[in-house]
Amino acid sequence: MDGEGSNGGARSRDTPGSGPVVALARFEAQTDRLAQSFRAARPFPHVVLHDLLELAPSCNAEFPTLDWPHWEHFFDGYQAGKSTCSELEVIPRPWRTIVEELSAPRFLRFLEGVTGIPKLLPDPYLEGGGLHLSGPGGHLAPHTDFHVYERLDLYRRVNLLLYLNADWRPASGGSLALFAADDLSRPLEVAPQWGTCVIFATDDASVHGVRPVAEGCVRRSIALYYYTSVETPAFSGDVSTHWKTHGDPSGARRVRILAYLALMKMSRLFSMLAHLVNPHFGLRAVAERLARRRADRP
Repeated sequence: MDGEGSNGGARSRDTPGSGPVVALARFEAQTDRLAQSFRAARPFPHVVLHDLLELAPSCNAEFPTLDWPHWEHFFDGYQAGKSTCSELEVIPRPWRTIVEELSAPRFLRFLEGVTGIPKLLPDPYLEGGGLHLSGPGGHLAPHTDFHVYERLDLYRRVNLLLYLNADWRPASGGSLALFAADDLSRPLEVAPQWGTCVIFATDDASVHGVRPVAEGCVRRSIALYYYTSVETPAFSGDVSTHWKTHGDPSGARRVRILAYLALMKMSRLFSMLAHLVNPHFGLRAVAERLARRRADRP
């Protein structure tokens, strides 16, 4: 279920002012309802908030263009056409202000209330997050995210994606796709409209990706990830991103993909075994997770 903001007739600002740019006050009173929606959502826990920004869509003209020197560009087959910037000090206003407000204690309390996950921590390094931009053809293959954040010895628990695209249409492509772990054919899709925010639990089963961006379109967003200092009782992933689709390779490329899949499965198996032998987690947590999955099946 979506969360709808209500601005009480106030007009969004065309330029950043002195007040907050994230319209958190519109949603704080809905925390309990949003928490229920988050828990009940399929294919995995998530919630969609609309109109999270006080800024008018015309502000997207200030978003850095593809020739901005601070982008890190990706060219691999899993995320071709994607550019990111995780250096907070070079991110311009008002986008830096948005990142700061979404990392502040007030928003963390709201996020904890919605997700039910206590003691969430933002990432000061924005590893993998920050500003994102994808040009024509840009996409993100279905995958699950890394869970163990070695840089800070933390565990990734929540993803937040905030979209910054004015006048986005279905023909523009670029929708966020949320997949059931055992069925990649029927995803739930969310259009990356201006001010739309998707919050979802990220773990070993939260498969997601981005549909290709149409010709002549540019997709803009902010991505933030939140962590806990305590590991989850059930296995939730390891240090790697696990890609779920690999195109249609042939010949030597097919052999290499098969070797990659075998090695990644072995890596995941060893991570799961390590989780099992840990006396703080063990078989009981695995049994509880399997029981929840069976209960979720129609």
